[in-house]
Amino acid sequence: MIKGNYFQTNEDFKEHFYDLVDWDEIVNIYEHGFADAKEYEKTKNHRLEMAPTNVGEAIAYYEEVLNSCGEISGEYVSQVAQDVDHEGLKYANGVVTHPQAMVDVIHKYHEAGLGPAGFKRKYGGLGVPNIVKAMIAELMYRSDSSITIAVGSMGLASILERCASDEMKEEWIPKLISNHYTVTMGLSEPDFGSDLPNITTKAVKKGDDWYLTGTKRFQTVACGLNGEPGMTLTLARTGTQESGARGLSFFIVENKDYEVSGIEKKLGIKASATCEVVFENSKGYLVGKEGYGLVKYVMGMLNGARLSVSSQGTGIATTAYEEAKKYAEERIQFHKPIITIPAVKKMLDRMEREIAGMRCLMVEAAYSVDKYYWTEDAKDLDPLSAKAKDAKLWEKVANTLTPISKYYNSEMCNDLVYDALQVFGGAGYTEDYDLSRLYRDARITNIYDGTTQIQVNAAIGGITSGMSQTGVFRQYLDQRSQGLSFEKNLSETRKVFEEIVESWKKITDTTLREKFAFEVVESSARLVVGILMERAKAKSKSRKDLRKIWCQGFHVDSLAILTGNLIRIQNAI
Repeated sequence: MIKGNYFQTNEDFKEHFYDLVDWDEIVNIYEHGFADAKEYEKTKNHRLEMAPTNVGEAIAYYEEVLNSCGEISGEYVSQVAQDVDHEGLKYANGVVTHPQAMVDVIHKYHEAGLGPAGFKRKYGGLGVPNIVKAMIAELMYRSDSSITIAVGSMGLASILERCASDEMKEEWIPKLISNHYTVTMGLSEPDFGSDLPNITTKAVKKGDDWYLTGTKRFQTVACGLNGEPGMTLTLARTGTQESGARGLSFFIVENKDYEVSGIEKKLGIKASATCEVVFENSKGYLVGKEGYGLVKYVMGMLNGARLSVSSQGTGIATTAYEEAKKYAEERIQFHKPIITIPAVKKMLDRMEREIAGMRCLMVEAAYSVDKYYWTEDAKDLDPLSAKAKDAKLWEKVANTLTPISKYYNSEMCNDLVYDALQVFGGAGYTEDYDLSRLYRDARITNIYDGTTQIQVNAAIGGITSGMSQTGVFRQYLDQRSQGLSFEKNLSETRKVFEEIVESWKKITDTTLREKFAFEVVESSARLVVGILMERAKAKSKSRKDLRKIWCQGFHVDSLAILTGNLIRIQNAI
């Protein structure tokens, strides 16, 4: 795999960081008047020592974090990823053993302080907004998915900042950060995957303590890392089986209190331990309130995981493109590099522009969360103020953009890695190159943390109802289009999208509506990405001509896709 600092060597990534993101806006939203820095001056709390006092300091801090992450990912992880994949995991007598090379590079991430990217400073976290988290995740995923999953799993526990009591936060979050816990979502069971309201794992209260009994499947790194601690954030039934989602609560269960009964043998992410976990009267710690497990807490955790998968798709696709481009430049056939062959060059050009679009969407989805998520931390915020109302609007936007981003970037990742392997030809089908690993690893992205079909179901309502004359999604599209000079094909794409939504609404049969929901969501994604690419072109300082070429090619492809979708939907009416 190509070696180098993955932050410093990616021009599109750097342009997003230096020129395209409005850090004045994001930093001020996140820092709340630089409250952490002011608190540090009063208390000298060592956790707040790195808190910035102004926007410039915040940007410099983010840059340092991304530079460190890019160096570890590109200089170290990339060089062991293939060997780690080939060595895989060992399981015996309830114990999972990871390759030592994997453990060593994970420790490099932790030594650099990159593990707790998802947490606030006051608990020992990095204290960065969601846009920076998304960028960190992309850089990590560029080198390897299995290793990144193990490091990033800790971030799942950031949901505790929202739903745990103050006492639980102070007890658990600093401990899991300092002890490098791995964390998994204890959701799926052998008979219930996406059908979470019907899970059967039971939690029973005895005195003041809770104890869980049941089995969970697909529990990523629930085993911990070679003897290091781990935990599951477990969904368990505290009500009757008939109580459905309202009878489910949320628990912390440590890996010392449950048994790992086996690990899955998988197509990809072979060094990521996918465990089956058995609770037998295992001690659990109730998080938040009884009955809120699925309806509130788990959905919040899943949204964070889906943003991470959006970054994963972007990172894997970027590596596939860079490896394919390098191979095409070096591989000589017919007395010339194969990159000069038009059919090969066409694939590489499409990959480049589609990745640029994926990164725009990844950043935008994280931005939409930043626009509302941190407002809840503001003290004495008037709920009737313009700031509060704007946050509510962006929360609705984020609830639609998050599943769109997860679906689109995971599907496009699979599409582009497929083409990258094609560039390699027969060589890409062997284990001599990293493409075979990337191809296998990419396949999980549109499955876990909610399949593409689940994401479509999550997004369709926000899109179709949001396209009413006063709808939120229409407001969002109009607001992001302001000041742009639309290229002809993008203007036509917007018109066709309007027709698609109106035609879909004319379908009266519920089953048919569900059948064609994908076409609506796909069309919305192409339109959103097209607008975001135009915004990036307008703000670009040094790559405007290149972005113009990307936009032209992207809009032509989008118009073709939407026209086909419109025909399909109209034929269903």
